[in-house]
Amino acid sequence: MASANISEEFLCSICLDVFTEPVSTPCGHNYCRACISSYWSSGAIIQCPLCQETFLTAPKLRVNTEFRDMLEIFKTTKQAAGEDGGSPAGPGDVPCDFCEGNRKRKAVKSCLGCVASYCDAHLKPHRTVQKLKWHQLINPVDSLEERVCRKHNKVMESFCKRDQCCLCSVCLKEDHVGHDVVSLEEEFKARKTMLQGAKTSMANAISDKCNTVFRVENLMTQSRQKLEETKVEANQAFAGLVAAILSKKTKLMEVLEEKQEAAEQKDNALKRQLWLEIAELRQTSVKMEEVLKTEDEFQLLKNLPSIPSATNTKHCFAERKSLLQVEKVLRAVVKIEETLNEHMDKIREVIEGGKEEEGFEEQQTGTPFDDELGKIQVQHAVKVTLDPITAHPSLFVSEDATQVFKRNISNNPKRFDSLHFVLGNEGFSSGKIYYEVSLEGLTGWEVGVVRESINRKSVNLLLTPENGCWTLGYYSGRCLANSNPPVHLPSIKTPQKVGVFVDLEEGIVSFYNVDTRAQIYSFTGCVFEGASFLRKILSFWARTRIYPLFRPSAEEGSAPLRITDVRYTKRK
Repeated sequence: MASANISEEFLCSICLDVFTEPVSTPCGHNYCRACISSYWSSGAIIQCPLCQETFLTAPKLRVNTEFRDMLEIFKTTKQAAGEDGGSPAGPGDVPCDFCEGNRKRKAVKSCLGCVASYCDAHLKPHRTVQKLKWHQLINPVDSLEERVCRKHNKVMESFCKRDQCCLCSVCLKEDHVGHDVVSLEEEFKARKTMLQGAKTSMANAISDKCNTVFRVENLMTQSRQKLEETKVEANQAFAGLVAAILSKKTKLMEVLEEKQEAAEQKDNALKRQLWLEIAELRQTSVKMEEVLKTEDEFQLLKNLPSIPSATNTKHCFAERKSLLQVEKVLRAVVKIEETLNEHMDKIREVIEGGKEEEGFEEQQTGTPFDDELGKIQVQHAVKVTLDPITAHPSLFVSEDATQVFKRNISNNPKRFDSLHFVLGNEGFSSGKIYYEVSLEGLTGWEVGVVRESINRKSVNLLLTPENGCWTLGYYSGRCLANSNPPVHLPSIKTPQKVGVFVDLEEGIVSFYNVDTRAQIYSFTGCVFEGASFLRKILSFWARTRIYPLFRPSAEEGSAPLRITDVRYTKRK
């Protein structure tokens, strides 16, 4: 029995000892000549002990000269390895298959031809013997058996791309003729290149995801900071609101107490005066009673007391109404609460992406518009009517409050008395609005928005943004935007229908030609007030409203200026 430290490649599978005169069978396996001859003569069937391939007659055995030479080299070099054979194999190292004893040396190469690994000393024959120089040496590996074809006992040197498997030379000739076959080295390089590319792509993906994570973290940090700032601002706003309410409450209580104290002082003075008069009347009444008891005519006439006149005995006193006016105070408080709730609902809807945005999406999917004006028409159209109380005396407003034209009517303190203007009924203090005006048949006109505080009695009123007016007008065949100075718009044709869009949050007033879908002019940076978060909450105390303004033609009998319903149409 051979030693256990001898490579199995040099042991006969029948006698389990080092080969003696090795021969090869037609199936490619090696045996001692004496062992295989004895095996065949002792059995009824002639077959290979390893692969069980059966032969009709005992094949002619020939000495495997190449294997015999390797065996001789093995025998001569088995004892030749000295201390210069290399360092001992450690954990994780591939040991030399030909080193004997417990201290095997570290293999420096593995031979695919021998299917064995060699230390530096045992590798010398592969560098000096001509037949062994043709063997393929690779870096030492511990699983050389996996590189040998189990079917043909030959080293697998090729790779079939079609079947995705490794092949030996016999497999290539038998089962893979015509297939796309490359060397293992070529396939190794191709797959290594592919893996390198995949690794690069994966590294890029990891980098992108890491960058995304960093951006998300930064956004989270910024969002948290913004939240804290908003909370501080909201706390300050509500604290200001509470302080303002308490201040108003305290002032109201003080005024009520002062009024009540003044009224009580007046009442007390009246009471004192009445008690004095009552005492005087009682004294006079006693004297009169004493006089009435006498029967002496002379004494009655001599001691007759003076009788007080009616003006001295009567006082004008009417029951006063309650100074507290509880119902008015309660109604005011309820109104404040309703306004606050309305603003908070709007703010919550914006933060949560609520009904207003959802409604816009529903309209957007079902409405055939495709431009900026269409979006404004869908999202911000409002109902606007005329306020006949504000109309100039020469202007007449129709019963439905949608048309105005020149005609003399009665005056009113709220009317414009010098300029032929009329305001809309509806005032706006926040949000966005849009309305349309038909100007067909008018030789001159003016439309836009103005502050509620506009001077209605001045003949020298300048329609400029500084005076709270943002208007567009048509004068003697010229279209002008009434800024300071006015802007002449020579390229604008006389529009038949004008759309007015106002963004009270951003300070924008824009005018559109509805028929051509084009913007005529836009005022920016408009000061409407009530833009800050605090003023939104407190706007029910100091609310500045913006009202639509209209001026029809000055010629009597001219076509009326009409407020029309907003229609959503595609661009022409």
